[in-house]
Amino acid sequence: MELLTPSPPTLAKYGLSLAEWQVIADQQGGVCAVCRTLPASGRLVIDHAHGAGWKKMPPELRKQHVRGLVCYLDNFKFLQRGMSIVRARSIATYLEAYEERHQPDNRRGQTNDRPQEDHNLARESHPGDP
Repeated sequence: MELLTPSPPTLAKYGLSLAEWQVIADQQGGVCAVCRTLPASGRLVIDHAHGAGWKKMPPELRKQHVRGLVCYLDNFKFLQRGMSIVRARSIATYLEAYEERHQPDNRRGQTNDRPQEDHNLARESHPGDP
């Protein structure tokens, strides 16, 4: 699959030139910055920080808020409005606490029922992917 370039109106909306977009894509290896895959569509969206006044902000200022390129699902599921580093760390702490509670109990030689991690979950949830 080949990474598709965004349309000129999309680039203009974020104040990016095609060359600037390409630098971001190259820095990420041409894949989503979150799940590290390229969806079957070949399309990555431009992710940006959701700040006050975004809609009225001129494109040259919007460019300063571009965080990277992500697949639609990761953008929709994980990077929605209100996501911050503090919130992301809180989510990670929450999930880590669960994992800690479900680690094998080596002292008694017993193990708890621990769901197996599915490292392909993000990849499997991309529409159109095999």
